[in-house]
Amino acid sequence: MFTMTSNNKEDLNLYQAEVQTGVSLTSFMTAVTSFFLGLLITRIADMNITIKIPILFLIISTFGFLFSSIIYSNASGEITRLNGNKAKNYMLIGNVLSEYFGVYLLVLSIPLVINAVTSDIFLRTATFIVVIISLSLYSISQFSIAHRYLKPITKNIFVLCIVILELVMFMAQINLLPYFTLLSTVFLIFIIISTYYFYKREERLELIN
Repeated sequence: MFTMTSNNKEDLNLYQAEVQTGVSLTSFMTAVTSFFLGLLITRIADMNITIKIPILFLIISTFGFLFSSIIYSNASGEITRLNGNKAKNYMLIGNVLSEYFGVYLLVLSIPLVINAVTSDIFLRTATFIVVIISLSLYSISQFSIAHRYLKPITKNIFVLCIVILELVMFMAQINLLPYFTLLSTVFLIFIIISTYYFYKREERLELIN
């Protein structure tokens, strides 16, 4: 029979608070990405064909946030059943999924969307610079998942790969180059591999602890 100690109860309360925050954030972001998708899809017939890739990124991002929210909710159920270990594992999955399939794809799709909807060079360039600088600063900060598990040099390489892939896609989209779709596929594969890698690292760290 499971005996609830004060430490167990405190841990479960902390998990519950984290779950509630995660659900609130991912639910809000699901609504945000769905809103932008709705606006873009209604105008897709009037847009350049290159809009399809960033729209796909937004769709994946929407589902990333949506399933993260569901996973966080399932974690709450495990907390109710006093199953802290299982709840913690669910939260790890939700954290990684929401960051890479959610936040990264949402943020990195913005310059590609701007590219497709306007020919204004200033707006295109400014958006790209703001996105790259802000995402790079976040990725190397202590708040990112990458910061927890990568050494400084490896983390810098990780960020550089994202910047290079985004830059090459950005330029290929502007110039309507035929390998834009191929580059986008490579980028998605990179995100998938990163998501799996960081989840396994978090899972391994939790097992050690």
